[in-house]
Amino acid sequence: MTWIRDHWQQLWFNRLNFDQKYIVDQVLSEKPRSRVLLTRRRGGKRQTIMKLSDPAAANPLEVQCLRSLQHPGIAGYLGHGLTRDRRRWMELEYIDGEPLSAWLDEQSAEKKHPGGNRPVGNGASGIFLQLLSVVEYLHCRGWLHGDLSPQNILILPGQRGVALIDFEHTRAIDAAPKTTMPRRHSLPFASPHEIAGGATTELCEQYALGKLGMALLGPWRSESSAEMEALLTRATSERPEDRYPDLHRFEMDVRAHCRHAVGSTQ
Repeated sequence: MTWIRDHWQQLWFNRLNFDQKYIVDQVLSEKPRSRVLLTRRRGGKRQTIMKLSDPAAANPLEVQCLRSLQHPGIAGYLGHGLTRDRRRWMELEYIDGEPLSAWLDEQSAEKKHPGGNRPVGNGASGIFLQLLSVVEYLHCRGWLHGDLSPQNILILPGQRGVALIDFEHTRAIDAAPKTTMPRRHSLPFASPHEIAGGATTELCEQYALGKLGMALLGPWRSESSAEMEALLTRATSERPEDRYPDLHRFEMDVRAHCRHAVGSTQ
């Protein structure tokens, strides 16, 4: 049955015929109006990501954003265009990683049943710092991600970094915002402003990062200091004016706290 499914998947892909150069290795995600595929060129071994979208569902800013970025935590842009049946395609570098959502489940299990080889509290703090750094880079380049949530964050093998994926809701920071309700799966990380129908802002993404920090440190909350709790609480304040003025200040406070915490244990 797997062979039949893969065979029909390849036939479907070939019918798009934006090129016969690619082979589909895996369907990574599938939505009603878009698909994300793991592909490789015929005769080659290098795998890339191919995103296919209906024209009405595609965000033209996604290409503009990704082609302007160069960061190890963001998949590199390789090209885009239209298929014969007018679907939009975009090719990106493939980043091998584990979704943060799955990583959190495994870390929670490790906390309940210790004895494995996976890092615990310190590893979570390191991942959080790396995540803050990637998003700060994105903001400095003038872009918002638009949907910071565990399924859109990858933990790289060996915890050597994190990567952001799925920029289909990105927009320029200085562009006129559109007011849209957040996706259902993002609600735990959406700010009150977004839940009320407001557009995503830099302070909204700071709120999401604060919630992600709480999720990352969740299994070890009893081990985290009151200072870290205070930093995360400030970032997730109900009122935007009570949060950090920008993400850089938030990252600097978290980094200073982690340095102090490491030093106090030596």
